[in-house]
Amino acid sequence: MLAAGLALAAVPSPALAQSGGAAAPDAAGGVSFGQPIKKPEPRLRATTFTVSAGSIELGQPLRFTWRVDGPIKRVTGRVALLPAGGGRSVSIPLGTRRAGARSVRTWTVRGIAAGTYTARLHATGAHGATLRRTARASGRVALEVTAPAPPPPAPPPVTAIGTGLFPVQGSYTFGGPDARFGAGRTGHMHQGQDVMAAEGTPVVTPVAGFVYWRAYQAGGAGYYVVVRGGDGRDYAFMHFQDGSVVVSKGQRVAAGQRLANVGATGDAQGPHLHFEIWPDGWYANADSHPIDPLPDLLSWAAAA
Repeated sequence: MLAAGLALAAVPSPALAQSGGAAAPDAAGGVSFGQPIKKPEPRLRATTFTVSAGSIELGQPLRFTWRVDGPIKRVTGRVALLPAGGGRSVSIPLGTRRAGARSVRTWTVRGIAAGTYTARLHATGAHGATLRRTARASGRVALEVTAPAPPPPAPPPVTAIGTGLFPVQGSYTFGGPDARFGAGRTGHMHQGQDVMAAEGTPVVTPVAGFVYWRAYQAGGAGYYVVVRGGDGRDYAFMHFQDGSVVVSKGQRVAAGQRLANVGATGDAQGPHLHFEIWPDGWYANADSHPIDPLPDLLSWAAAA
């Protein structure tokens, strides 16, 4: 019996059959040495990444729409704008959002030069999660950034043409901003300059010519006269005092000849002369428009 026991002891057990006394392979065929098993990093996928415009002007708002999916709860995103010719990129934070949620970020284009860029989405998350790029969902969009158009050149200053006489023969003022050429009116723009004066103050024609038009407009100009000057321009005088007009249509007039008196007829808030200058004819065609008469009025007043 002792010999049999010794014989059995001489046979190596499966647990000690490996060289060096290492543990035998487990049932799955692997070997455990006590080292931690490294898990693969989770990968993220850009399922949505769009830019609101393929071309945008500097100073204008740009909208990024993005969505990142992956095996984590939250992702932090940013957009890098990479210039096509190389150089410094601009990073635009998108914030931290729930994975699988569609998000929008608006950014005003600034801090970069005009040119061609690639907008590239970056996303990270817990456990070292990073964005996986594929041909189908790469997170890259081409973008053209343009410089703003230069402002239009300033119009040339309007200057007085020729000489003339100031039309209001008495004390006057030019009123406030609402009396100026171009001031807002209901449904239209103020087309002349108002000259405030007492009712009954005489009004004369600044230049020689003839009376092109004489009429009455209850809801607008009141009693009014249009003189076609010898200088080729038309001069309109409006809101005359009722019964004060002393010239007729077609009548020749000399510079300084009285036309009527200051009044408040028609659509007028108090007595004044509404005065207009039309260099291409008073409503002659669709291309004829009045100009600011204030430079001429100031020139004539200075010469008085």
